[in-house]
Formats: sequence, C-alpha cells, structure tokens
Amino acid sequence: MTAETHVEVAILGAGMSGLCMAIQLQQAGITDFLLIEKSSGIGGTWWDNRYPGAQVDVPAPAYSFSFAPNPDWTHRFADAPEIQRYQQQLAERHGLAARTRLGVAVAEARFDAGQGRWHLLLDNGDRLSARFFACSTGVLNTARWPDIAGLQDFQGRLLHSARWPADVDLSGLRVGVIGTGSTAAQLVPAIAPRVARLSVFQRTPNWVLPRMDRRYGRLDRWLLKLPGYAPLVRRWWVQVMEWGRRGFDEGTLARRLMLAAANAHRRRSLPDARLREQLAPPYPLGCKRIIYSNDYYPALARPQTALVTDGIHRITAAGVLTEDGREHALDVLICATGYDTVRPLSNVRIEGLDGRLLSEAWAEGAQAYLGIAVAGFPNFFLMLGPNTATGHTSTLLYIEPQVRHAIACMQRVTREGRRWIAVKPDVARVHDLAQQQRLSASVWSRCKSWYRAENGRIVAIWPGYTGEYVRTVRQPEPAAYELG
Repeated sequence: MTAETHVEVAILGAGMSGLCMAIQLQQAGITDFLLIEKSSGIGGTWWDNRYPGAQVDVPAPAYSFSFAPNPDWTHRFADAPEIQRYQQQLAERHGLAARTRLGVAVAEARFDAGQGRWHLLLDNGDRLSARFFACSTGVLNTARWPDIAGLQDFQGRLLHSARWPADVDLSGLRVGVIGTGSTAAQLVPAIAPRVARLSVFQRTPNWVLPRMDRRYGRLDRWLLKLPGYAPLVRRWWVQVMEWGRRGFDEGTLARRLMLAAANAHRRRSLPDARLREQLAPPYPLGCKRIIYSNDYYPALARPQTALVTDGIHRITAAGVLTEDGREHALDVLICATGYDTVRPLSNVRIEGLDGRLLSEAWAEGAQAYLGIAVAGFPNFFLMLGPNTATGHTSTLLYIEPQVRHAIACMQRVTREGRRWIAVKPDVARVHDLAQQQRLSASVWSRCKSWYRAENGRIVAIWPGYTGEYVRTVRQPEPAAYELG
C-alpha cells in the first residue's frame, strides 16, 4: 500500500478559490498545505474554458483579488488567457508550485473522527492525510452534456465548450451549437465569420444587455500602478454592479432602466422583425444569468447563421433532427451547455461522520451553511459552495470572505486543542430553510435555469446583496459550530 503524505490542509482545485485559499493560508502562517488540481495547469475554470471568445462577464478590475490588483488588464472585460495568466502570476509570486500537484484528481475522501483527519485517495493511487479539507472547485467544474437522444451517434466532431481542444479549425465547416447562454453568446460571434454554415439551436432566448467594453491604454495601466488607484477603481465597479442587482427586484428604477436598455438593444441590433421576436425572452429579466454582448445579435443576423427554434428531436449520425422533421446536416456539433451545478463534487466519493456520503446529504439538491460548511462533515470547507453564486457581480467578492471564514474555523480548532469543527445540524437546517424561503419569492423562482434543481430547489444563487453576505460570513459565529 502506498504510504500516506500528511499535510495540515488539502485544497481541491487550483482555480481562483484554491489560489485564494493557499495565499491566505500563507498569510495566516499556515504553510503546510497541498493544492490538488486535476488539470495540467493552474486556472480552474479559466484553464478549462478555452473556446473562442471566452471572456469574463464582469469588469476585470473587480475580477482580481483585493490583495492582488492587476495593472496589466488589456480590456475592461478580460479574456480567458489573460485571466489564466493573472492566476499563473499569482501562483509564481507566492511560490505555490512546490505545494501543487497537477494532473491528479481526488477519487475518494473519508473523515476519521477519532484522528480528526481526512484520508484522501488520489486517482493515481497516492494517499493523502489532511487535518482540513477545502474543496475549491466551485460549481463550474463538471461539464454537463445535454440529455438528448442519439448524442453519441453523431459521426462528425462532437465538442463541449468547457473542454475545448487546441487543434480545432472550424473554417469552411457546417457547425451546430446547442445552447444560447453566456458561453454561446461569446462563442457564436467568434466562430460565425469563418464557418460555412452555423446553426444555433435555441430552447429559450436570453436577456441581452450592451457590453460596455473598451481597451485599456498606457494611461490606464500607468494609473493602475499608482498606490490607491486600483482599489478605488475596483470599489467603483463593485458599487456599479451592486446597483445592477437592484434590477432583479420588481418596481425598482434599476429594473426599468435595464429592461428599457435590453429592449432597445434588441431593436437596434436586429432589423429583422421575425428574428427580433424569436429572441424576445419569455421570462422575467434576471431569472437566468443576463448576457452582456454587443456582437451576439449581429452574429445571429449573419447570412450564414440560422437560429433554429424548433425543439431537438434527436441527434443523428449526420446532424440534428428537429421536431419539424428537418435534419440539419453538420460537420461539427458544439455543446455550449455549461456545468452540472445541481450535483457538485459528484465525481468524488466524500464520506463524513458515521459513514454518511455527501451525495446522500445532497440527494435533494446541494446545501451548505453560508455555502461553506456541511453538517456531518467536519473540517470540511467549500468555496463557492451552494447558494453563493451571483447573477450580477464578481465571484471573487464572495471567495475572499469565505476563505477568511474557513481559516478562522481552522484556527479555532488548533487554538482550543480540538480534533474537529462542524456546523450544527439544526443551525444548517434553519439557515437553509430561511434561504429557500427568500429565494422562493425571488425572480429566480420564475423560470428554469442552471440555478435550480429539477425539483425546483434553487441551489446556486445567494438571495441578497454582496454586502450582506460579506458581513454574515466575516467572523464564524461560535454558537453555530460544534467541536469534537
């Protein structure tokens, strides 16, 4: 049997959350940790998402950590390679390479209450023992393929936007895209000019607002290097996005302005009245994640692009057969269908107290106290866990306080000479009931989206504003946790 490697903290995932956890652990004086990353490089979501046109959909100044501003952004909305470069620089600056294992995944994790340690089995057979286990994979981790009959029968090239290979050349080919969310809104304009024919299969149209992008010049980059300027710009954009959150609430000025902007943008971008009608969302603004794009509508209006609104009956060897009986012949089929957000960590067997599996605890949908702690799973912390996603702002604003909360819990265990810490079941239950009650009255309850499980439970979104979340998680409430 392979001997176990012992560390204080095992961190699953080397994306934004994992890097933040590692850096903040160092700053807290905890250097005995190991980052475990299944991909062959640093970046998480931004390593995986290499499809043409991939960008962040919040302003880049707010998509860098408060403790690590980036003066080198080239655009207000940074593209995927730039973001991955920022992450790589962070890892290098903080010397994380020696504490990172790339190209290896956690297959199983089991908590030993007597020892107060997690025992991890990696997919290469190695074993790891850790006092604390931080899962920093977030919800955008496991690619979700569409549940459509015949998908594996397709004889052309089948691709997923979250697993984009480097050798793809779509020039002169007949390409189909399933999905019309944020990913497709970036991918479609990037590939439309060079394909022979582009068929975009739409189930539901989305709300689209203009993207206020611009290139950053030398003056911008010089200013961002001045002490105090980068944090000021970051705070400005955070406040702008918080104002936008008001647009999810009925009767607000923000909502009226956002609706007017979206409708005007659709009219201005689509001269064809029929296409305009096909792209009019049938659900309230904010129920699904809003798309910010200036080139998505024009890409759909191109002569070689066809928006297909008939439902998909099945995938055939030659293409896609729609409900109207037409077969759309394709050379390449791209699934821009996102991630499995309902069953995060489904690819890892995680066993807590009394042999209970995380998959069993989450059978009706993922839930966690403040999105961080799960009852019955001591010394286990989630970053960007259930109900901490956001439809309006940067996830980094949530990651940083989550990391501080988790580290404070770790420090309490050490300070009080205990073996483990876990959220009390009744506290977790009351918290979840309150969350779901708030969410049931929100805009997110009024349509199907990746925010919701099949049973209607909203598993992804935080119901309030960012400031509320930051204040709530700032310091762990001692009475909310039990120690062993």
